[in-house]
Amino acid sequence: MISSCYHICRLAGLKGKPITFRGQIDMLAFCVFEVCVGIFWPSMMTMRATYVPEELRATIINMFRIPLNAFVCVVLANVEAVPMWCMFGLCVAFLGISFACQLRLDTLSRQPHRYHKSAADEESSDGGAKKVADTKVVS
Repeated sequence: MISSCYHICRLAGLKGKPITFRGQIDMLAFCVFEVCVGIFWPSMMTMRATYVPEELRATIINMFRIPLNAFVCVVLANVEAVPMWCMFGLCVAFLGISFACQLRLDTLSRQPHRYHKSAADEESSDGGAKKVADTKVVS
């Protein structure tokens, strides 16, 4: 991290000069961004392993890459037409939507599965039926 900061200062032409307040803010923002990227990839791989079945993982990931790459190409082709404040605003909006989807996924994953029966559910339902059938009513 210190090496990265040194090289950024050298590229900015700050050989031996103190960093301005604006430069310090930029450096702090850069470091926060790098920490977020460092957290993102392990989290993404953990979620992918948890929620996407192994046998379908490659297909699902590739299907999501097609629209993502198309979106990136359209944005990069029109980058001059969109003001910088608007681009950052869109980034904030997309991150907000992603955060809301993540919260929704978290709440759904904590609920019991309502639509799929587990092996334990099938055994208990079969076992209960056999007990009723084996019991004789004596009158």
